[in-house]
Amino acid sequence: MKQLLFATICVLSFALNSLAQSPETFDISTFRAPKGWNKQAGENSIQFSTEDKGSFCLVTLFRSLPGLGDPKENFEAAWETIVKEAVTVSSAPQMFPADKRGEWQLAGGFAPFEKNGEKGVAVLYTATGFGQMVNALVLTNTQAYEAATTAFLESISFKKPAGESQP
Repeated sequence: MKQLLFATICVLSFALNSLAQSPETFDISTFRAPKGWNKQAGENSIQFSTEDKGSFCLVTLFRSLPGLGDPKENFEAAWETIVKEAVTVSSAPQMFPADKRGEWQLAGGFAPFEKNGEKGVAVLYTATGFGQMVNALVLTNTQAYEAATTAFLESISFKKPAGESQP
C-alpha cells in the first residue's frame, strides 16, 4: 500500500512538473511568460499581450542598457524615454517601495495614461545592477490581468552581465 501511494505521488509530481511552464531567457533576464498571452520578440524587447472585450494588457521587457547611476536615476531616465514616448501620462509617477532581487535593485512606479482615446495605467519597473539597467513596462486598462502581470514580473531574474560596464 505504501509503495502504491509513493508511486502515485511520484507520477503526479512528474505530471505537474511537465505542465509547469519552462523559464525563458531574453538578454540577461530569465522569466516565466504569462500563459496563453501573445508573444512578440524583437531585437531590443520582448512583448506579451492579451485583450478581451475592450480590456487589454501589454507587458514589454527591454534589453539591458548601461545604467546612468543609482536606481532612482535609472528609473527617471527610463520613465522619460520609455513611458513618455509610448503614451501620454497625466501626472508624475507614484513610486513603489524600493526592492532588491539578488544583487539587483528595483525601482518602480505608475501613472494614468491616455493614448488614442484609450485610458489606462502605465507601470514601469527598472532593475539596476552591475552598471546595467533592465526595464519592464506594463500598459493596461483593467485590473483583470493583475495576477498574471504580477506573476510575470515576480518571475524575472537577472544574470550578471558578461562584461560589467561602468555608467
